[in-house]
Amino acid sequence: MEQEMVLISKPLVDMLLVQLTRAEYYCTHAKSINDPSVDIVNDDATTTYAGASGYAGATLRCAIQTLESAVEPRLTR
Repeated sequence: MEQEMVLISKPLVDMLLVQLTRAEYYCTHAKSINDPSVDIVNDDATTTYAGASGYAGATLRCAIQTLESAVEPRLTR
């Protein structure tokens, strides 16, 4: 079975790695909105579980779309 490959530019891979690493950090360090140390007005939205989850979801969507875009041209052959 022949192995197929796709090309993704290094800058794009670097961008995805930064975003995915940031998403992992946000999720690991997220706090409950009920945590007394959370200032819902002044803290970054990613401080809470909801914000971290939202960022991670958007990051995964970006990664999925990037990979799909790299694969799709090969599907039309």
